[in-house]
Order: sequence, then structure tokens, then C-alpha cells
Amino acid sequence: MGVDQKIKVCHIVSGDLWAGAEVQMYTIAQSLAADPEIDLYVVILNEKELAARLRELPIEIFIVDETRHSFRRIFEKASSYLTEKSIDILHSHRYKENILAAKLKKRLGIKHAVQTVHGASEPMKGIRKIKAELYSMANRYYTRRYFDKIIAVSADLMNQLKNIYPENKLVNIHNSVNQANLKINKNRANVFMEFGIENDAILIGTAGRMAPIKGYDIFLEAAKIIASKHSNARFLLVGDGPLLPNLKKRAAVLGLSDKVVFPGFRNDIPDILNALDIFVISSHHEGIPMIVLEAMALNLAVVSTAVGGIKEIIEPDISGLLVEPGNPHALADCCIRLIGDLSLRRRIQEAAGKRIQAEYSADIQKQRLKKLYTQLMAKGA
Repeated sequence: MGVDQKIKVCHIVSGDLWAGAEVQMYTIAQSLAADPEIDLYVVILNEKELAARLRELPIEIFIVDETRHSFRRIFEKASSYLTEKSIDILHSHRYKENILAAKLKKRLGIKHAVQTVHGASEPMKGIRKIKAELYSMANRYYTRRYFDKIIAVSADLMNQLKNIYPENKLVNIHNSVNQANLKINKNRANVFMEFGIENDAILIGTAGRMAPIKGYDIFLEAAKIIASKHSNARFLLVGDGPLLPNLKKRAAVLGLSDKVVFPGFRNDIPDILNALDIFVISSHHEGIPMIVLEAMALNLAVVSTAVGGIKEIIEPDISGLLVEPGNPHALADCCIRLIGDLSLRRRIQEAAGKRIQAEYSADIQKQRLKKLYTQLMAKGA
């Protein structure tokens, strides 16, 4: 395919947060922007962190703020913007964007539509549950009718989607990490000083949204067990969210107020990861969490619950340690094992980095995406 036959791809993304899906969108955009056979556009629905980062890339972005416009107005503005672009493939990333992509495909006669499913739906209650179910019903209708392919970021998620969509529409393309984005600006000693952590401490941490699915109450229970065995163990719980006040109270009840640091939302995650001795995931469910890929890319020893796509990333006792979800004793035992066996920790650290390079690099993901786009173009309308 020559440069005069570029594939014109437009991604449609919310960008309301800076979390796993947004980090992944940025990673994809970096990769595709550098490919001479792809002409990349992005329609983004929020003027936030993702939009700011995308502006730094050599791509064309169009922002239509969903906090100021109705869905109908967003559709009209996006339609007007894309009318003259001759887009070949629309690629969307969540329910609202999927519905928008379907309607744009129909109105503008765009040949192909692809969506990425970044994770399973989280449990909800009350009115939020009703709204989520309505969105899900609409999403399924538009997906079946207008989308050529559905990308699942893990094999586990793909198996779940087989219960909803035809198998020939599904494709598994793992999330990836761009090593160049993991720049270290502060050394371990500086991070320790900033958080008031003693130089001889063993630092165990986690990061993410403070939401029930992340199981941070289990992390705190495990921290109490670890601290009873290693008085110099210290813990970082990085991130923000609705459960943050409750988790701080729980740490106090467990007698961990002087051992657990809650730094809140941070923009220096690579620096923090680089300062840890052990990284922990206590989630009840996950897709392919970016934070695990980043931790492993930085040669960290990871202890994680064996949920979702994490079971595909981590080879048990080789590139990380896996435990059943909801069990603080198992989580603590694995951490204690790594604290007491430095040679095991170093073997896992080395294997973790190699695992990411071999299977979860941004270049591998780009090649798989590009292959999918090329196959769709070969089929024509």
C-alpha cells in the first residue's frame, strides 16, 4: 500500500477521564500517527487530559464537548466535520461513542466501523443500573447492525462477548504499553522523601480508581497482615474516586494510618512505580489493566488477583504471582514471599520486562490493528 493509498481512520473517544481506556487510546494514536500508511483523525468528546496529549501528535483532532452539547448536537457537529474527510474506518471506544459512530456511518456512507471493548460492565445499583442497561441495549442493537469488527482487549473478554455477538465479528487485540512514555524523572529516594517514607522501608503499592471493583479493602487487609510480619513495610494507594474517604477510615481502623499513604491522583505514575518493591492488584475483575503492563514494563514484581485478562499477561511464578480474588491472606502471603526471597523477586522482575517486550509492546499492537484495518479495506464496501 503506497502513501497515495492511505487508510483514513477516525477514532471516536470520550476522553472524560485519564484512565486505562484513555491511556490506551493515546498509545494507539502515537503508534498510528507514525505510520505512513495511516491517516489518523480523532473526534473527542471532552476537553481534558487526553485531548491535551493528542494535540501534541501530528494528527487532526476535533473536540465537541459533551458537557455543553446534547447527543444530537454532537452528532450534527461530528457529521459536519467528517463530511469532507472521506473516512474509510470509524473506530469507537465506549457505548456513547459506539452509537455515535453507527449513526455517522449510516449518514455519511462510511464503509467500515470497528469498536474496542475495554472491559466488562461494572456492577451498579438503582437508577445508574437502569441507565446502564438501557445504554447496553442500544449499544448491542447498533453494534450488531453497523459494526464490522469488535475488538476485545483480552481473550477472557472475548469469550464473554461470544454470548452476545457473532464470533466472526470478534477479534482479540491486547492492550499495549509504549516504553517511551514511561520516563523516570525522580529517583526512589526522592519519591520516598516526598511521601515521608523511611529509606529502609519495603514499599508495596497499587494505583487506580477508588471504586469497589478494585478491591482496595482487600489490599488494606493484606497490608495489615504484611505489616505484622515486617514492621518496615509501607504501602501506597494511589488514585482518586468515591471510595477514597472510606478507605482512609478503614486504614485507620486497621491501625495502618502511619503505614499507608494516599497520594490521590498523580501524573507521575512511572516515578511512583519505579520506587516500589512490589506492585499489587487486588481487583475483583479487570480487562487488561494498563497499570499492570506499565509496572511489568518497568521490571516490577507484580502480585495480582487471577482475574480477567491479567491471567493472560502474567505467567504464574514466572513473570508474576497470582492469587484468587477476595483473599487478603493469599495476597499477603505472596508479598511476604517476595520480601523474603530477593532472588525470586529479581527473576520475576526480569521475566516481567521480557514478557511485555515480547507480547504487549505498542508496535505489536499497531501491527495487529493495521492488519485488521487492511483486511477490512480489502473487503470493500
